[in-house]
Amino acid sequence: MNKEMKELFELFAILSEPVYTLAEYFAIVNNRINNQVSNEYEESIDPIMEFKESFRKMVYFYDENKLAFLRFAAELSDKKGIWEPDVNSAPFELFIDFDFIYLFKKDENYYLVFPDELKELFREITSDKNFAGINTKLLEQKFYATALLELYGIYDIYQFIEVWNHHHKDKITYKEAETFFIDRSCYEPDYYFEKNYIVHNRLNKTKFNELLEIIQNKKYYMPTKSVLMDCYSKIYEYRLPGDNEIDAFIAEYIENEYKLEKLQFEIKFSCEHLKKPAELSAILIESDMPVENTVFMEKFERLYNNLRNNTHVWTLRGFTLYQYRNETNKSIPEFHLPRNKYIRNGI
Repeated sequence: MNKEMKELFELFAILSEPVYTLAEYFAIVNNRINNQVSNEYEESIDPIMEFKESFRKMVYFYDENKLAFLRFAAELSDKKGIWEPDVNSAPFELFIDFDFIYLFKKDENYYLVFPDELKELFREITSDKNFAGINTKLLEQKFYATALLELYGIYDIYQFIEVWNHHHKDKITYKEAETFFIDRSCYEPDYYFEKNYIVHNRLNKTKFNELLEIIQNKKYYMPTKSVLMDCYSKIYEYRLPGDNEIDAFIAEYIENEYKLEKLQFEIKFSCEHLKKPAELSAILIESDMPVENTVFMEKFERLYNNLRNNTHVWTLRGFTLYQYRNETNKSIPEFHLPRNKYIRNGI
């Protein structure tokens, strides 16, 4: 067991003889569970029933990696055997955060427990002949929902339906989409609901209202499947056309890794938010870029405009600058950094 996993196990392990039902588990960790239940449920509601219902909803959203881990946990719990973590341990923290599986430690041995009530429910659900089809569709809807958050920042359920139905013969209804978002909100908190909109968790309510005011009368961009894939991949460090070039260019001038990553982030952020030239100039000066050098400034501006024109922008409802110009015939001023004489610590 590596050091990181060891620390994780020590954090979550319950020093006790392992138990294999939810009722027994609640009794052992009474204070922690009672506090959690009292905050989330009324006293009259059976917490075991609530755990089972939450688990039932979430199982349908699990990908094959997570389902494989639960199958492994179920088999190990059947045997009541010692757990030596291996490649199966990757989703461990996710499930233990939801209290769907538990970790016990006794005599320096670890026991992974998938409680009987949830284990039986898991097998019942996944053995149903319709499970695979439902699971596949929900995972694809999850892909669309996540990609659209990255593309638009905010959107309503009707917009989600229109994008989905644009790409699928298997159409979805408002009720189906609404149920999907309500159920998924219990599983992945990457969004919240506000004024009938699905809102990216990067936006607080003030920023949401500001963005809504800007976009509410604008047509939204209908993404291709490749753009959806790019937006979804953005969460995992997808790089836009032009990213590598501008990153490599500024890396020639910054040796400190932290300062380099900070500037790279601020450059991309400025593209996403259509920052003004003076704002970007201030960022370059603060990062000690050679803004007095004409050759540097000309090349940086060229690379920056390439990146900026390929960036999907929330205030343009998902269009890139190039797409927006073609779609609306509205002119957006070209981005030019000032060529004035710069003074350090100011312009």
